Amino acid sequence: MKSKYIKLRYQKASKNVFKKKGTESLNFGLSILKVILSFLVVCVHNFNKKTTTNEYILNFTKERYLHVPSFFIMSFYFMSKHFLPIDFKMFIKRLIRLLIPYIIWPIFFWKLNQYLNRHYHMKLPDTYEVLKQQLLLANKYMHPLWFQLNLIAMTIAFFIIIFIFRKHSLFILQVLLLLSYYLQYSKYNYNNFFRRNPYYNVISIKSIPESIPFAVTGFTLGYYKVLDIIQKHKIKTFVLSYLTYKIIEDYNVLTPIRNVIYTGVKLNVQSICLIFIFSLFPSYLVTNNLIRKLLIILTNYTGGIYYLHVPIKMYLNYYSEDIKKGNFLGVIKTYVFIYFICAIGMLILGKTPFKYLFY
Repeated sequence: MKSKYIKLRYQKASKNVFKKKGTESLNFGLSILKVILSFLVVCVHNFNKKTTTNEYILNFTKERYLHVPSFFIMSFYFMSKHFLPIDFKMFIKRLIRLLIPYIIWPIFFWKLNQYLNRHYHMKLPDTYEVLKQQLLLANKYMHPLWFQLNLIAMTIAFFIIIFIFRKHSLFILQVLLLLSYYLQYSKYNYNNFFRRNPYYNVISIKSIPESIPFAVTGFTLGYYKVLDIIQKHKIKTFVLSYLTYKIIEDYNVLTPIRNVIYTGVKLNVQSICLIFIFSLFPSYLVTNNLIRKLLIILTNYTGGIYYLHVPIKMYLNYYSEDIKKGNFLGVIKTYVFIYFICAIGMLILGKTPFKYLFY
């Protein structure tokens, strides 16, 4: 009776807090994971490991490259429920949500750079050519938006594949996954195609074969509702996921290809294990409404952290020595400052479509 009471109490509290149903909104474990991953995003571009000898900080930040595969997998996991069966309205809504920050933030910071250069004599990128390169290829002053560009491209590609092939679409996606791994491990795409392409160094193009396996993995897991299934086998899933993660990490199994960050099977498998472990977190234990609301706020702004961390760092370099040097304190300062910006932005624009600029 007690366990049923706790479960019912949790469900009631969850509905009051989130105001919508579904694994993605009720799972506090995944919310915690998103907060950690968003901090690792800042670490990737802002942290210089040479600034510290602290073993705990170094061990934590060495996992920073898991943020890309994990976010891809989770994004396409939850997208699958709108694509199978096809929901055209949700497809358009998702595209708008992805396009708004991808277009507006580069234009905003481009205009801000022009203003700062004109009045404060800073040397920030502000030409029309820079803006064009940023919007078309995401390879200038907001280069992490290559992830967003790939999300947009693959959302459209997945929709077309599912619309055309219907019941055979999942098979087609698995073929794409295998083809991507073939291109990676054979290095054919790097040695033959991309090196002959004038845009070889553009990460949004170069990373397409690396991103496809993460997207297909997330979509496949979503198709079979794996996160719901593993809730029935929590102990087995936790133990297997933890052991798999540690074996791959400690014994260098499934070693990725050198000099290419997001490639190989290793990151994909580790990210799956990480998502499984955090999704098993017993959300009903979080009974404090303040903690619940704080987690929701932190989770909602993970998009804002991702969009803003590079340009904000570019400006803060002028005012903070910690941020300029790239030490761990500087990463924390950048992280907190962006959350503050997102909170203000949501207060002003939270009732409009521009809320997508911040989450």
